[in-house]
Amino acid sequence: MGELVHANAVIEIRRVLETAGYDTEEEQGPFNLSAVRGRKCLIVLCSDDLNLLQRFDMTPYTIMLEDTKVRCDKLIFTGNAYFRPKEADIWSREQLESYIAASAMARIYSEPFDLYEPAAGSYAPAAAGVSSSPLSAAVGDRLLPIRITDRDAVRIAHQEGPTVLRMIPYWYYRYTSRGEASYKGKMVSFDDEGSGWVNAINGLEADFGDVSPVAGSIPADADVMSPVNTKAETEERVCANLMQKLTKRVRIKTTSGDAIFAEEKEFRPSPDNIEVIVEKVYVPVWQVRGKKDIIEVNAYTGEELSLPSDEGCEVF
Repeated sequence: MGELVHANAVIEIRRVLETAGYDTEEEQGPFNLSAVRGRKCLIVLCSDDLNLLQRFDMTPYTIMLEDTKVRCDKLIFTGNAYFRPKEADIWSREQLESYIAASAMARIYSEPFDLYEPAAGSYAPAAAGVSSSPLSAAVGDRLLPIRITDRDAVRIAHQEGPTVLRMIPYWYYRYTSRGEASYKGKMVSFDDEGSGWVNAINGLEADFGDVSPVAGSIPADADVMSPVNTKAETEERVCANLMQKLTKRVRIKTTSGDAIFAEEKEFRPSPDNIEVIVEKVYVPVWQVRGKKDIIEVNAYTGEELSLPSDEGCEVF
């Protein structure tokens, strides 16, 4: 590959990363591009120079993000057939083509896009979330992005051992409430909307913040857990909780001559006021199986879990 090819590759990779939500910046140093998203850093080198590739591959790079030193993942695009990386991940020409096409379609249709969703039949690079493993044939599952590699999980767990990717099912719900009630001239509104998460195994509520699940494919070697609580049970529970949340007690004052009377009135919405949409979403978790302990690491946030994700704890 010539310099022009490498320069063009940097431009296209930058567009792919920006479509996936990364803040990118071209670099003049030992690599071409740096990209940051949340607490994740990715640096990119496009070159055929064997010495440059080896030096880049073996050199650790860190960045300060939110007052925390974070080690950067490394991505290489090269036409050098003799180079074999030890730490960095490589995108082949076919992988780059699939990411360029997928990100372009995501921009055209304003759809979510992440790097762990290459075209069918390709492989997901570890720098994008999953160690290079074939994707399953099943497409269309809803999940949270896999942003932490298995190598990252081992480092976070502070122990060596085999890793297993577990997909924990959650019920993700969105609700809308509309309506109002009146009493003696006092108006009470039930208008509200929001979303939430319920662990489909242990039934615990979770707060994942401003996160939207995306459509994708689950890696073929992942351990997919089955829900224990049904969608109907969860919807019924969510509706009951929302009715309790939206119930309001209002103090109403009336006067009669010199006397002032206070009355408390409870206003409760009807189930007809509330619309709830529930869907199953998988949350990725790395399980690091050491000699003495089994440590689980959230593959989206990189946080170590204090309890097993399917036994009475929240994933985030």
